[in-house]
Amino acid sequence: MHANTLSPRVSPHPEELIWMDGEFLPLAQARVSIEDRGLLFADGIYEVIAAFDGVPHLLVEHLDRWDRSAEGMRIQPRYGRDTRVDVIHELLKRFSAPRVSVYGQLTRGAARRAHTFPAAPRPMEFWFARELQPYQPVLFSEGVKVITRPDERWLNCWIKSISLAPNCFARQDAAEQGAFEAIFHREDGVVTEGAATNFFVVKDGVIRTHPVTKRILSGCTREFVLQVARQHGLAIREEAFDLTFMRNVDEAFITSTTINVMPVTRIDDAPVADGKVGPVVQKLMALTDAAVRQLREDSLAALR
Repeated sequence: MHANTLSPRVSPHPEELIWMDGEFLPLAQARVSIEDRGLLFADGIYEVIAAFDGVPHLLVEHLDRWDRSAEGMRIQPRYGRDTRVDVIHELLKRFSAPRVSVYGQLTRGAARRAHTFPAAPRPMEFWFARELQPYQPVLFSEGVKVITRPDERWLNCWIKSISLAPNCFARQDAAEQGAFEAIFHREDGVVTEGAATNFFVVKDGVIRTHPVTKRILSGCTREFVLQVARQHGLAIREEAFDLTFMRNVDEAFITSTTINVMPVTRIDDAPVADGKVGPVVQKLMALTDAAVRQLREDSLAALR
């Protein structure tokens, strides 16, 4: 399905910079120690923040999750939130593009290789921005295919850890089958979330999604979409459902920072209902797009 349009195109940009432990430098010149624990043990966290016309979307929510993840990993950052906010805004100021993805990562830092934490860790933090081209409109008008995969991740998915090997394998499986995403399910058949998205279904007009537990990453866009849906009177149930239920729903969709709301019209080898984008998802896409635009306009107005 639309194999050449499954991922947003990330463009090289002459202004690509990175902020790394207090210093701005060209992204190509950034270096980390061979003994960095992020490299050796995936001992770190990350965040991805979308920005439109220089305005970071859901910045507070993303940085709140950053703090929770750092606490969950028992990493004490060397820099506070004010510095982080200033860095993100400075990156966006120096990087002129209408749609930008800002990536941040925090590791426990470099130390002699040992499974136990270093006695005096020096955490390493960096942030960089990249231009992000929009997804092809056909994906939103026709919907995308997803596949299902066993959830083989660790039991603390609420931490946005850089340890993503199971997610990468699942996404690779999806790409090889011409699918957009892989949806995880536990051994008991309970559906959790996507490899890089949160997953929703619609049955009899009710939006359903897995509740916030340690088994999922509570996406900032997930919470934003649910908030918009509630504001407009859409019915929601944050309740677990299994594969059998999923295969008999009326509509389905996924959410993430870079896609907002994406309709799902095919799961594995079967269409979702009639295989077309349904009315609830169509309405939710329009409502959330409008809400994103309004937040951006409000932020720009506040800066004038």
